[in-house]
Amino acid sequence: MRAQFKAMNPGMTFGQLAKYTSAMYSDLSQSEKEAWLARAEADKSRYLQQLASYVPPPGYDSKGDAIVSPMYTRPGRKGKPERDPNAPKRNLSAYLLYQNGMRDQFKRENPGMTFGQLAKYTSHMYKNLTPDEKATWEARAEQDKARFDAEMAVYVPPPGHDARGILIADQLPKKRTKRGPRDPAAPKRASGAYVFFTNEMRPRVLKEYPGIRFVELGKVMGERWRALPPEEKRRFEDMASEDKVRFQMEMQEYQATQEAAQPPPPPSPPPIPVSYEHLAYQPPPPPHFYDPYAAHYHHAA
Repeated sequence: MRAQFKAMNPGMTFGQLAKYTSAMYSDLSQSEKEAWLARAEADKSRYLQQLASYVPPPGYDSKGDAIVSPMYTRPGRKGKPERDPNAPKRNLSAYLLYQNGMRDQFKRENPGMTFGQLAKYTSHMYKNLTPDEKATWEARAEQDKARFDAEMAVYVPPPGHDARGILIADQLPKKRTKRGPRDPAAPKRASGAYVFFTNEMRPRVLKEYPGIRFVELGKVMGERWRALPPEEKRRFEDMASEDKVRFQMEMQEYQATQEAAQPPPPPSPPPIPVSYEHLAYQPPPPPHFYDPYAAHYHHAA
């Protein structure tokens, strides 16, 4: 349904289209959902049967995915992975073939040009080619692509290389972690203008066309949305703006509640008493008075 939904709603962004698809799927009747679930189960059975007899070629895992992971790079070459020198040379686009074919001629015709100026000049000249001239370079690009595909079909990567002939690092790429469950107490996200429109228009369309199919329902609502006059669209845009403010206010309250619910930090331990008596000033003892005649007097007595 992706292509049809994009054709029905050309102004939607990728995120809006994803939300719209999710909303339309949620509104399917039970019988319609069961039909899609049955198709999914049939496709899963087909996949498991084929996978049981599948033997992956070198450079592919047991599911047929190319083994691509963080790669070794050659010293001194920034970001370019080390590649099997016997791997097929990649095919070039029509523009790159034109650039390679005309570079020497343009350099001779414009000897004072810098590298950047020459690149801009080449791009300008390519854009000004006639359709017949462009078709010639596009035909060469198709031939080069056919050459690359034919060579890749018979290419067997050496051990330690993936299906493209690129050296594989020891570690495998990290898998994307799934998002955890959403807090049911969190505020509901803000809805866009088109979502408000479909919420209001869907019951009317279902009443006008009882038994309408899901695909046709989306098509009718998309046509009516595009045909809305600006003042009518502004009403739904205002609703979306108000809902955005609602979401922001509820989110602030939710975050404040979450912070208040956090347990208080443990009390800090009491300070250790420290005695400073040994640092108090103490006067020095009186100096000892030596009487050289004391022993004489004592002896005479």
